[in-house]
Amino acid sequence: MIRVGQQTARDAKSDRSPVSAETEAKGSLWPTTLAVIAFSLVFGCVILVKLHQEWTAARAEAEASQARTAAFIAERVSGRLSEVRGALAMAASQLEVMSPASLDAGAQAGLDNLIEAPWVDAAALLTPDGRLIASGEADPDALREAANAALLSTSGLAARPGQTPSLVITAPAPLADGSVGALIASLTPQALLPRWNRDEVAMLTDAEGRLLALNPDTPFTGAPYAAERLGLDPEAVSDMSRNGGAMRGAHLGEDARILGAAAINGAPLQALSLGPDGIDRQAWNSTLLFHLLLFLAPLGTAGALSIVLRNQMGRLGDTQARLHDSEGRLHLAIEGARCGVWDWDLDTDEVVLTDSFAQLIGRARGESLSGPELLLLLGKEDRPKVRAALRGAANAQDVDLEVRAAGLPVWLQLRGRLLPHTRRIIGVAIDITERKGAQARVAAAESRLRAALESMSESFVLWDARGRLVLWNRKFRDFFGFNEPDLRIGSSYEQVEAAAARAIKAAHASEDGQDDYDLELNDGRWIHYAERRTADGGLVSVGADITALKDQQRALKDNDREMRRTVENLRRSQERVQELAANYEQEKIRAEEANRSKSEFLANMSHELRTPLNAINGFSEIMAGEMFGPLGHERYQDYVRDILSSGQHLLSLINDILDMSKIEAGKMQLQPEPLMPAEVIEQCVRIMRARAEEKSIELTVEGSELPEITADPRALKQVILNLMSNAVKFTPEGGKVKLRGFQAADGVVLQVSDTGIGISEDDLQRVGRPFEQIESQHSKKHQGSGLGLALSKSLIEMHGGALRIDSRLGEGTTVSFTLPAEPIVADAGPAPRPSGQAAQTDESLSAEA
Repeated sequence: MIRVGQQTARDAKSDRSPVSAETEAKGSLWPTTLAVIAFSLVFGCVILVKLHQEWTAARAEAEASQARTAAFIAERVSGRLSEVRGALAMAASQLEVMSPASLDAGAQAGLDNLIEAPWVDAAALLTPDGRLIASGEADPDALREAANAALLSTSGLAARPGQTPSLVITAPAPLADGSVGALIASLTPQALLPRWNRDEVAMLTDAEGRLLALNPDTPFTGAPYAAERLGLDPEAVSDMSRNGGAMRGAHLGEDARILGAAAINGAPLQALSLGPDGIDRQAWNSTLLFHLLLFLAPLGTAGALSIVLRNQMGRLGDTQARLHDSEGRLHLAIEGARCGVWDWDLDTDEVVLTDSFAQLIGRARGESLSGPELLLLLGKEDRPKVRAALRGAANAQDVDLEVRAAGLPVWLQLRGRLLPHTRRIIGVAIDITERKGAQARVAAAESRLRAALESMSESFVLWDARGRLVLWNRKFRDFFGFNEPDLRIGSSYEQVEAAAARAIKAAHASEDGQDDYDLELNDGRWIHYAERRTADGGLVSVGADITALKDQQRALKDNDREMRRTVENLRRSQERVQELAANYEQEKIRAEEANRSKSEFLANMSHELRTPLNAINGFSEIMAGEMFGPLGHERYQDYVRDILSSGQHLLSLINDILDMSKIEAGKMQLQPEPLMPAEVIEQCVRIMRARAEEKSIELTVEGSELPEITADPRALKQVILNLMSNAVKFTPEGGKVKLRGFQAADGVVLQVSDTGIGISEDDLQRVGRPFEQIESQHSKKHQGSGLGLALSKSLIEMHGGALRIDSRLGEGTTVSFTLPAEPIVADAGPAPRPSGQAAQTDESLSAEA
């Protein structure tokens, strides 16, 4: 038919008279021709404007498509980050109830569960004491450093760009002892991204735009910022990603690309999508065809008007014009639809191809080929199918098969019908490359869906609206131990439920809802099973292993019972403590009354004893000075000196007791006045130097440049003399005693050091108590009341200062005390009672120093 039509058109052209046609054109057709041309131009401009709008919209749609792709990648990454955060939260809740003894083993088990996710390469627990319990392959130092950065981040996530980039998520981990550790998960950025083909590249960057991962692994290098590698401004890309969008101008090698960007919710990350800088060619071709036909329709109308006019000049010319116009439209329609026409003569094995068909299979123009020549232009594996289809056309009356062009990425659908009463098959060849690509993408998406379902830690089952099995994953089969015949596509819900009942020990209604169940399996596991209806009436069933949660619930119940018992024991203990506190209060009152009575007794007795002692000492001094004449024998002189020495010692002891009783009774009053500490130190050194020289002890003084302070000079002198006396007393002959003074921020510090016998660590707890003496081989050689150091400590504390003792047995003792520039003098009330290390006796002080 194609050849017959072409021949008819040629014959019609040859029969027309050129002179007649020219005359008619110059006559009545000339105004009409001008009108048609003018109308066509105007209408063509309108069509061009519309096409330009369509082209602009198509380019905008391409950018919007990349923006949606970037948003999908961001949502995908955000979802997986949320899964990791949820896993960290669950691990933290498990650690909170673990005892310290089982913390390491329990934490290790939880961390091992965390790294089972394909995008988690390492997990760790950083304990409050700095220990790192890790699972997976990770550098501990790098993990600590990244964890510190993540903890400082508001999102709890830190990105580490570089040769081996990674993401680190942290979460607080409260422990059973009340302290808080940190759970750390190190993620592989590459595993977070979806898989694309080479035309679509998914990328993940940090907040500044540094590249962390891309998929597929496209070999392009350059600056650390992904935008710079693509020839874009990193700041412009970051600004665009905040609200999501896409931009042109990116280049991957020599190819122009569109870059989509989107921020990832809850993380300082960006998702980028790099796609071809093009439009949907199939849709654009359809648009072109539509507008082309829209443009040709008026032309057809104009042609029809011309044909009507030409009828006046002859039916032959009219017929030729219509035939030619019809052929042109058919040709344009075939060209626009990306299809071609073929005519195969089975008797001669010759094939006639149109130009459009020839171009689809790599030929420059339409021509007549032999059958073998045409088969060589088709895929090798498709040639037998074509021959078989042609042979079967005699019975089937038609041909319908899909083939590929040899050496070209083109798929064709050959559809034809046998002409009645002939052995010729006429048909069309349709370009179905786009459809094949779409089918491949759908198959890939189904494969990814299947892989995602198989990687789930929960079971998944999909039923259609009639309750027939459509889809399931491996976890569903493993939970209930199905045999191979139990699970088949199309199996009824009742059949599968009956097969699953073999593995179920008991079913319990869940508190979450009426369509949720907690299933106890025969092997001891617990499964939380939920069912939800889909929009088309189908059913989705999801099951999760909650054995650990059930064990935790049992443990919480046991802990609750134990806590109640503990609370009851604490209540009883509190009642006992209150009873003991009441008894203690009564004993304290009795002890204070006894101490007050003792102090009053000592004060009264001290006065009673001092009166006769004053007389004894006075008469002894008169007799020693032989005021009324010589005593006679020299022995009397010795007796008098012994009496005077003993009396003075006893009087000093009585004075110490009296001062101590005043302090404890709260009746001791200081008389502070401005003084120079160096002058008081000098007076005390003059008094003690003779005693030191008697034992060949080296007495030295340091720190004469001391500021003026306000203090009771008698009390300060008494403290220094007590400390120096103890130092000299308990330092062996040939030893050293040193008195030093330091200027402090708010006063002075005085320090008495010796090389004496020292004090043991156990005795330091007792020295400084009134009348307390440390018995040692050396201290038994010296007399003492045990009040000197206790009295000194009380006098220092009345000034608002403090006393400290440092000593090592056999090496010596150092006694230090501080005095503020302005004393804090207590007007009433008893002074603090000396006790512990800060209060020491005479002997203990020198021994400890």
